[in-house]
Amino acid sequence: MFVNALIETEDLVIRPYKIEDIDALYEAVSTPDFYKYIPEEVPTHEDVANIVKWSVDCCRKNTQDKIYKFNLAIIYKHNHKLIGFCGLGPSDIDSSEIEIYYGMDERYRGKGLTTQAAKAVMKYGFETIALNRIVTIVHPDNLPSLKILEKLG
Repeated sequence: MFVNALIETEDLVIRPYKIEDIDALYEAVSTPDFYKYIPEEVPTHEDVANIVKWSVDCCRKNTQDKIYKFNLAIIYKHNHKLIGFCGLGPSDIDSSEIEIYYGMDERYRGKGLTTQAAKAVMKYGFETIALNRIVTIVHPDNLPSLKILEKLG
């Protein structure tokens, strides 16, 4: 359910991180405006490596009753490139709530791919993991993300 998760959409393969993803993930999150609405510093390559390793460990520990973090790589089927991330995990504001989150390489934004990924991960959360509720937090100025949330309902 977590370690071997494989979620597919028309254009994407969404799966747990692998150690081999470190360089591609770093490239995706290092684009100029990636962290514009994320309240974190832009990660170094070493930070990304640590996040990927931690994420792999979290996937091993996750259960239906306790999700530590379910970080997933978004792979674009048409070129097999890692173009972003999405996932489910405890909300930063209320850790009893499970939050959906996503981020996309700016070169792939505006094509509906983030919406595809978020819809697919929400469906997986509700239907496979059997979550009762999924929340999210979005910066009020992040209009593209607010539009995605409208599409998600």
